[in-house]
Amino acid sequence: MLNHNIEWQLTSCNNGCITDVYFADGDTLYNGFNYKILNGYHYISKTFWLRENTNDQKVFLSFLQNNIRKEVLLYDFNLSKGDSININNPISPFPANPGMYIVDSTSTIQLNDGLYYEHFYLSSLDPSINENPIWIEGIGSLSLINSPGGTPNVNGAGKLSCYFNNGNSVYSQLDSINSCVFTNPSLSYINTNIKQTKEIVKVSNLLGRNTTKRKNEILLYHYNDGTVDKRIIF
Repeated sequence: MLNHNIEWQLTSCNNGCITDVYFADGDTLYNGFNYKILNGYHYISKTFWLRENTNDQKVFLSFLQNNIRKEVLLYDFNLSKGDSININNPISPFPANPGMYIVDSTSTIQLNDGLYYEHFYLSSLDPSINENPIWIEGIGSLSLINSPGGTPNVNGAGKLSCYFNNGNSVYSQLDSINSCVFTNPSLSYINTNIKQTKEIVKVSNLLGRNTTKRKNEILLYHYNDGTVDKRIIF
């Protein structure tokens, strides 16, 4: 999951759709473990770190809570149908410790890069928690990356629309956006050489006031299909 340059694009829709980008941005060493640093979206603090145990097929998240660094198991891609796992959703819109989930089913599906990836469909063993998360091996949750127990919902916390591995499209779900456009965070610019099928009708700032395209400022780009992208161009 972490041995290449990765980028997730998460779409949420509320009076227009906004797609946020998050990505692995460098490495750090802590307590003898190597971590990838998450950046983008609400990970801009760079305090969310991912590490994986490739032998066990497990992914862990290290994060700060009350100025104390903690680590939890985020994903176990070695699960099979009927297996259970104690879920953690640290610092997310979902319950932080919802408890045990069960793998209802798995399937192997070919994605955009021509390779086959195992998909995991889970549900909570607590009847009071109505969540149905979906994981993809090597990609993570189809909701927020730090929400393995959350349902992917474009009208809620969000749903994964695009995933890139070394700049190549691996996963895309275009029910809320028209196309997947790779952004290159390591070079700090939007890749505008990729043809888009929608047109910008206006640009506004975060307060909703119309403006012109500007560099080094987060702006909202409104398209003729009703979608909205939040972008910054350096």
